[in-house]
Amino acid sequence: MTGSATTQLRQETGEIPDRVAAQIADRRDAFAQAGAVLRRHDPQMLVTVARGSSDHAATYLKYLCEMTAGRPVASVGPSIASVYARNLQLTGAACISISQSGKSPDLIAFQDMARRARALTLALVNTSPSPLANGADTAIDIGAGPEHAVAASKSYVCSLSAMAGLVGAWTQSEALTTALAHTPDRLRAALSCDWSALVPAASTARSLYVIGRGPGFAIAQEAALKFKETCQIHAESYSSAEVMHGPIQLAANGLVALVFLSRDEARAGLLEAAARLAASGAQVFVADPLGEEQGQAITPLPCVAAAAPLLDPLCQITSFYRFIEHLAGALGFDPDAPQLLNKVTETL
Repeated sequence: MTGSATTQLRQETGEIPDRVAAQIADRRDAFAQAGAVLRRHDPQMLVTVARGSSDHAATYLKYLCEMTAGRPVASVGPSIASVYARNLQLTGAACISISQSGKSPDLIAFQDMARRARALTLALVNTSPSPLANGADTAIDIGAGPEHAVAASKSYVCSLSAMAGLVGAWTQSEALTTALAHTPDRLRAALSCDWSALVPAASTARSLYVIGRGPGFAIAQEAALKFKETCQIHAESYSSAEVMHGPIQLAANGLVALVFLSRDEARAGLLEAAARLAASGAQVFVADPLGEEQGQAITPLPCVAAAAPLLDPLCQITSFYRFIEHLAGALGFDPDAPQLLNKVTETL
């Protein structure tokens, strides 16, 4: 699969392995300190506040925390504070804000409310200093560097790796920390995965479903957004469970499905969903870290397995970013400058 070497999206996607490697090396102490703060605070629940791609990253954090730390995580609408001026009972909780710019007024308003409500506040940002970082009890710069393309790529993956570093430090998981250290090499391999088999189907699709589950649902959300942002293709993300509760009805109506398979307990359900969609008439493509044959009705996309199943989404979405830049070019769109979007969107 080839693409224009001149697009910012392609260049910034290509930076992902080195940016993650630098983050792991340079932010080790920051992760350790934030992890120690979380252990002292011992939150019984966490809330996340974010928008767009950062909110999709928050979904990944949710599953990381719930699967490894045993703490429930809820995504809370920032408008509760910024528009409705309501206060939440957050004593003993931790509030984690995720933002590239660190200056969206609604996120700042929610974080300020959370601090007044005695929650521990932690910000993951790509711009420091920034109002969000300055107002948090603890802030970590994810180190993605300047990102000029409107569609996020390296800042999203660096958010995921920062979350893995943070949760690994918090739970003192040597296995997760060690696996994360091997991630940059896997990401370099992921950049070379050729998903051009998906281009003809995606180019003519009436609609796209992007399906994942658990940590993989976070990248399904992100991929669906990128189809809309960069290619003007209608796409929706679903878990493999939710797609069976009604959305499968559209399978025979020119539907294309991209399924991010996992190597964990959700795999069987994802495989079942892929098979049912294909049997119902959808064109189904799977990104499978195990590379297993799924039958003639399902098209495999090459995929790199991370050093731990929890980190597979980082490799899968990196390969996807290479693909979506190529697809945008094939359709005649500039992925760096979607007509109706700006890089920084400040909402209330």
